[in-house]
Amino acid sequence: MIGRSTVLRLAGACSLLALGGCVGAVTEGANIAKDKAVIASNMDAARAGNAEAQYKVGDAFCCSVTEGEGFYDTPRAVAWLCRAAAQNYGPAAARLGEIYAGDVVSGARVLRRVGQKVAGTSTNKAIAYGWSARATSLGVADARKEADKLWSKMSAVEQAEAQAIVAGRKPLPCEWETVIGRS
Repeated sequence: MIGRSTVLRLAGACSLLALGGCVGAVTEGANIAKDKAVIASNMDAARAGNAEAQYKVGDAFCCSVTEGEGFYDTPRAVAWLCRAAAQNYGPAAARLGEIYAGDVVSGARVLRRVGQKVAGTSTNKAIAYGWSARATSLGVADARKEADKLWSKMSAVEQAEAQAIVAGRKPLPCEWETVIGRS
């Protein structure tokens, strides 16, 4: 027989889980509102070619768990980040490295992190390493740590491909459709 204290603990745990879901939904709604404001305030400058604005727009669109449905849209985010990275904007190169390594959720976004864990993400470690190395060469402080962490998780084949990319023997692709193969 289950005692009263056990029932109360279980009821409390269930209540906390339910409340956590509600708080997560409210928080995610606030994040979407914030990201929409970032896009609205930077879109004109991004369209005009401002690399920092392109980065901000790309980062705000990043990233969907389904990789292209709803407000968050990974291919669209990557397109903006690629524009900024093409102008040697280091934070954009670093973000591309994170995205292609599978780290598509940044900040305290609990529901999206859970969704990412459940759905998984598309990755290309060699290209992620190439973008992290590029970010390092552009002066992004934490990019070297990310590149090293990636390197340790790569197979010998992936490391050889990454070396060819970094050495310039192989191109460093950027656009989502080229790297991942679908939009």
